[in-house]
Amino acid sequence: MEPLENMLEIITCAILIFLSVVGNTCLFFSTRRCISGPLQPSFLLIFSLIFVHLLKNLVVNVMKIVYSSGGVLDSVSCRILRFTETLTTELAIWFMLHFAVLYCHKLYQIVHPSSETPNPNHQKRHLKVVSILWITGVGICVPILPFTEKPQHLNAANGTELLNTKGLNMDCEIDFGNQQVEYYYEKIVLVLIDLLPLTILVFVCFWIVFLLWEQRKLTYGDIWVGEDASEIEIFRGAKVSILLTLLITSLWISHFVFICFFKNLESRPFTPALLTALSSGFSAVSPYVLMLVNYKVKLEAFCCRKTEKSTTQPTDVLSCPYV
Repeated sequence: MEPLENMLEIITCAILIFLSVVGNTCLFFSTRRCISGPLQPSFLLIFSLIFVHLLKNLVVNVMKIVYSSGGVLDSVSCRILRFTETLTTELAIWFMLHFAVLYCHKLYQIVHPSSETPNPNHQKRHLKVVSILWITGVGICVPILPFTEKPQHLNAANGTELLNTKGLNMDCEIDFGNQQVEYYYEKIVLVLIDLLPLTILVFVCFWIVFLLWEQRKLTYGDIWVGEDASEIEIFRGAKVSILLTLLITSLWISHFVFICFFKNLESRPFTPALLTALSSGFSAVSPYVLMLVNYKVKLEAFCCRKTEKSTTQPTDVLSCPYV
């Protein structure tokens, strides 16, 4: 069954890498064309997500292809794999939470307008938050680097360290030399730093649904004055946040449940490919969902087509997403 396992995982990784590279590249250039002034917080989050997605696929999944093809697995490779996979997973969740909170706040300002003057340090505050998330994520994952080792029982009889394809990331164990410390870090800390933000993200999306319901009720009650281009994009961004939350939550929970409760399926040939699809599916699919924020995009390079200057203001302007 081992050749079949290898082939399934290689095909899965290749598909995910292709989808992620194409989708994130299109998202990058389409978002970049929308920048006409200072870098907005939403743009910064989009670029951070793009970098995290590409890092996961071009490091983790490429390594899986190499190893499934008969490459050598050593302790250094294990450390890079576990560190990159853990870091990119937690940062994707944290950035999605920040993205949802950002649009929830903008949506709340539309549904419940405030007379207060907007904070001029709005952009700097979000820049600090993104920087703190990067620093915190790296700091939490740093212990993985010195304490991740390849178990000795995986060594081949001839002295080489060939890959056991039943689960590359499972074969790279974190060994602190103390079972209690290892349990608290790997089983509690690394799980909670994903699970808590995901839980908050779900509640934020429930709040977004409630705000969208309020907005719709005001519209149908003939109280709503009207929607300009920026408001429409905020509504789309809020709805996309809900879709992405459903996607990332379902994938993470499925991956967690499969590892914890279906260990009897480890010997099945589809297990490595399935785990790879669950762990990297968000990085491959989410760019295409994010580009749906502006679903009226046609052939003008996805968004923000520069219209020719004219003396009269056009009535149908293609607006930028993520405003």
